[in-house]
Amino acid sequence: GRDETLAELRAPRARGFIERNLASIASFLKESAASGKYSKVAGLLQGIEPGARIFGVLLLVAAGAVTAEAVVLAAILCVTVLLAALSRVSLRGLALRVLPAFLFTLVLVVPVFFSFVTPGAEFFGFNAGGVRVAVTEEGTLRALFFLLRVTAMVSPVSLLVMTTGQADFFRGLRKMPVPAFFSTALFMTFRYIFILLKTAEDVNLARRSRTITRAKLAESQRWFASRAAFLLKKSLGTAEEVTMAMASRGFTGRIRTFDNGRLRGKDLLWLGFTSFVFFLSLGI
Repeated sequence: GRDETLAELRAPRARGFIERNLASIASFLKESAASGKYSKVAGLLQGIEPGARIFGVLLLVAAGAVTAEAVVLAAILCVTVLLAALSRVSLRGLALRVLPAFLFTLVLVVPVFFSFVTPGAEFFGFNAGGVRVAVTEEGTLRALFFLLRVTAMVSPVSLLVMTTGQADFFRGLRKMPVPAFFSTALFMTFRYIFILLKTAEDVNLARRSRTITRAKLAESQRWFASRAAFLLKKSLGTAEEVTMAMASRGFTGRIRTFDNGRLRGKDLLWLGFTSFVFFLSLGI
């Protein structure tokens, strides 16, 4: 009857294919906006000149790549956590950014734990169908070391992304020995990916607002694929129009940014500290 119809309309519907894509796009945009807020906070890293900030983080990453000692990797990880606290960055937010890389690496190194990849002293094991499956001590140490290395290298980069705004990042990148074409292409990609995502969200939301009943999965997938083709065509057209507009205004391929001038004392201290960590990792 009437009461049952009203109850059905008021009840929350299960999320379909389009709803899940809308949620994914909104989640990505929300995460990007949440990360950008830390670049405006008065913290330690935010006060360092962008070029020096980027170069210092690269030195920490290089130290994590060249060292063969777990204590150095642990020290880099502790320094990153301390920098996050001094930069007023949420440790939970930083951990969530590092977690995907950690889980992906964990999946890759799972075979290293076992004796058929890394022979050695058995840590523990079991019989499966007449075959001995054993986890070795050498494999466990090697896998854990690799996980620690990846975490120590990804953490400073994630912290850099969270504490550096778009304008500051490209201003700092301009001072690095990076080809102008690369920095320009990266800037345009970073700039327009959000425009295309917003367009995709608007298209999905328009379809969702005009749908009374949830469409079948196959129909939603076909519609979503057609919209993906539309976005690809739109992106190519937008790229051509933007290129022509920039060329007509005298764009030479180099992005001009505001320069703050010379490095300050705290910038030199930051570079000195990260250089010390790098050379220490070489010597240990």
